[in-house]
Amino acid sequence: MPYFKHKKDTPFRIEQGEAPLVIAHGGAKKLYPENTILAFESVVDMGVDTLEMDLCMTKDKKLITHHNLTIDETSNGSGKVADYTYEELTQFNFGYHFQDLNGSYPYRDDKHEKAVPMMVEELFQEFDRDVTYIMEIKDSGALGKQAAKQLNDLIVAYGLEEYVCVASFDEDVLDYFLEIKDEDIIVSLDYDTATEFIVANLIGYGIFMDYEGYGMQLPIEEMGVPLGNRYLQWKIHKNDMFVHYWTIDDKEDMKYLINNGADGIISDRVDLLLEVLEEMGY
Repeated sequence: MPYFKHKKDTPFRIEQGEAPLVIAHGGAKKLYPENTILAFESVVDMGVDTLEMDLCMTKDKKLITHHNLTIDETSNGSGKVADYTYEELTQFNFGYHFQDLNGSYPYRDDKHEKAVPMMVEELFQEFDRDVTYIMEIKDSGALGKQAAKQLNDLIVAYGLEEYVCVASFDEDVLDYFLEIKDEDIIVSLDYDTATEFIVANLIGYGIFMDYEGYGMQLPIEEMGVPLGNRYLQWKIHKNDMFVHYWTIDDKEDMKYLINNGADGIISDRVDLLLEVLEEMGY
């Protein structure tokens, strides 16, 4: 029986022999304050291929780049993202807790004007098609569905249907997005479906399965099960899907995954990943 071959080509899957995508995790969290304007602009200047980010809705229904549903861990403020307007959030210092590679806090006493979350609309306006995007919706329930609808509308409005990969660990939100999304927008598998895919293909009945998503983001290992090996990557590609690995900050792990055929490496140390690609002759 043939593997399913109905998936369209996407910029999130590479051809054999090409360099994998350099994907900045939250804008490279170990180099810059995560999910901020400062981080995204800095890594684009470094030459990354893809911006990975998390999305939350504000009180005034702006879709912004922020990992947690609260701001306590990333700023000098506290409370839920959804309880503040975007303008109110920009008054906080989202570089306050950022610790650089030397162990210092460069933005704690002197707030950088761009150490704040970015509205998705402004993100698309600034970077357009210069990069691709992996965007994870963090909100759940009704707010998560509002975020999904707004994200779909923004992607279509800016003509970025084939440049954005949408993800969510919330199965209900992702199912809703699949229902309402433009048909050209790329979606990756949620956690449970990715787990089902892996089990099916490792056991041997994956050939009978079919999935709506175009690919997946995986850790290099989960519960002692290696997920970065050549065999699993081959099975994913046989299903016409892409695979990106997170969060990879070790050069040897990067080389291992690249040699096994990874389509992309999600990293907080994109500086090291760029070095690795140069060392490997890309």
